[in-house]
Amino acid sequence: MAERRVSRGFRIGIAILCGLWLAGAAAPLLATSQPWIARAQDGSLHAPAFHALLGRAAPISEAQPLLHAPIPHDPNHIDLRAVLAPPSLRHWLGTDALGRDLLARVLHGARVSLAVGIVAAALAMLVGVPLGAVAGFRGGLVDGAVSRLVEATLAVPTLLLALAVLSSAAGWLAWLSESMRVAVVIGITGWMPVTRYVRAEFAKLRNSDVVAAARAMGATDLRIMSRHVLPSALAPVLVTAAFAVGAAVVLEAGLSFLGLGVHPPTPTWGSLLADAREQIRSAWWPAVFPAIALFLATTGCNLVAEGIRDVLDPRTGAG
Repeated sequence: MAERRVSRGFRIGIAILCGLWLAGAAAPLLATSQPWIARAQDGSLHAPAFHALLGRAAPISEAQPLLHAPIPHDPNHIDLRAVLAPPSLRHWLGTDALGRDLLARVLHGARVSLAVGIVAAALAMLVGVPLGAVAGFRGGLVDGAVSRLVEATLAVPTLLLALAVLSSAAGWLAWLSESMRVAVVIGITGWMPVTRYVRAEFAKLRNSDVVAAARAMGATDLRIMSRHVLPSALAPVLVTAAFAVGAAVVLEAGLSFLGLGVHPPTPTWGSLLADAREQIRSAWWPAVFPAIALFLATTGCNLVAEGIRDVLDPRTGAG
């Protein structure tokens, strides 16, 4: 059998997602008004930006900045003298209607949007994979009950379902941060496609020779599902997980765009697009750059999903 090679699209997708994730993770250091290195009056050197990242107050109140961050602007700093400033050397992507640096807000928004997408996808897999596995492997009444539940839930548009659950989440999810609350809501309203794909794979494999041999050796159903069936069904599981991250990022952006996701002043790509609605005729940059970031994230997820499918699914050709 010819060795399957990772496709070029998969490598591009991984590069896009890693770049966005690293930029978002490093946003508190890349985009901050706190200098990286400053000299105190007694000549000692300090790192105010790193102290702020660790949640500690800077040991000095007055110091001479020696090394600024690449983007020396806080994402929530309002500068009414630079309202809707176009892209320039001072503000690489321009500013918004309140004079806030757009690049700083896009980078900090990546932290929230990608974290919500990853957590929501993980939760959807955590719910969907066991349900789909049990339904597909056991069949009968269990399969019928799970399938009817999935069909009934899919009959409601995902955005409306998320809005309904999110409206009640403030009570029973009050102990979570706002961004994680949104992630949990997206996760528990997005498990249905995962369940359908996993159920189909387990239903196809439950009568295979591998399962029959495992039964003959006295293996339990749980061991058969986890050790023999799940590895064979790994391709659709991983593909669905990659697609789920992209779908969760888009859904979070939609909720924030409607003002029902993560609330200001915390920046997310959806809230940046919502803020840009009023100025779209006079300033294009507040809408274009968050949209590009959102497009790159979803494209990266799709490319990774397709690359995983090409490598793990023997029914597809090599990428």
